[in-house]
Amino acid sequence: MFVSDNRLETSKKYFFDRLNSQFSVIALQQMWKQLICKRFNWSSADFLLNNNYSLSESDLLYVRDYVTRLTAQEPFQYILGVTDFFGLEIHCDSSALIPRPETEELVNWIRSTTLPTSILDIGTGTGCISLALKAIFPKADIEAWDVSPEALLLAKRNADRLDLAVEFKLIDVLEVQKIKNKFDVIVSNPPYIACEERSDLAKNVIDFEPHVALFVDNEDPLLFYKKIADLAWESLNKGACLFFETHHKFHRELFEEMKRRGYIHIELRKDLQGLDRFLKAQKP
Repeated sequence: MFVSDNRLETSKKYFFDRLNSQFSVIALQQMWKQLICKRFNWSSADFLLNNNYSLSESDLLYVRDYVTRLTAQEPFQYILGVTDFFGLEIHCDSSALIPRPETEELVNWIRSTTLPTSILDIGTGTGCISLALKAIFPKADIEAWDVSPEALLLAKRNADRLDLAVEFKLIDVLEVQKIKNKFDVIVSNPPYIACEERSDLAKNVIDFEPHVALFVDNEDPLLFYKKIADLAWESLNKGACLFFETHHKFHRELFEEMKRRGYIHIELRKDLQGLDRFLKAQKP
């Protein structure tokens, strides 16, 4: 056996010892709590009160499987199968990008500045943005697009589990000539990493997350932003807003692209790490 006994504390030590070179202590503590609570359907209180719990052989293998997959740098969220996003439990797998805290900041910006009745989310992935906005604005009509059938199935499953009504559509935004409906908010976190930057990405991203949601051609890294901005110009209601999550390297360039198109009250924001990350622009 790979541990000396079947006590929970012994398995915890094995988990930490095997992974301490990859993760911080805080990250290991968070992962350990989540995987154990998921395994036994425990609350936080149960987790604190069961230090002496004895694990079965299948429980021990469950812990070892997590260690093996994490050692191979598979993202923890994919192994666990869920992540928290804006207070919602979002199921995730390798068909869509992992929802990230930075994107929660984008949702919070929308929440704090608008009161929309109609929203379009372009490149929805897991559905995290559209579902969080539906929870915030329950009376809003929300439409969400993605080019990936697998990502849309995941997003629809998330919507069903959360009982949140979002209309999901299989659409490649680059092929769209005109958006039929009018919206108070259009939001997008499109592909924005140039292919030449692949080597800069962490192994757990490049090996496991979907490249179609990450990369754009080197020749035009703002391809998706310019296309969406052009479409939004015709489909946003007067005074409505377009929100983007952006690449920090092209923040200022995107600002100028929006200005040239006639958008007003263009705002740039940094994320909590101090990187240029978000843009909001208003249709006059």
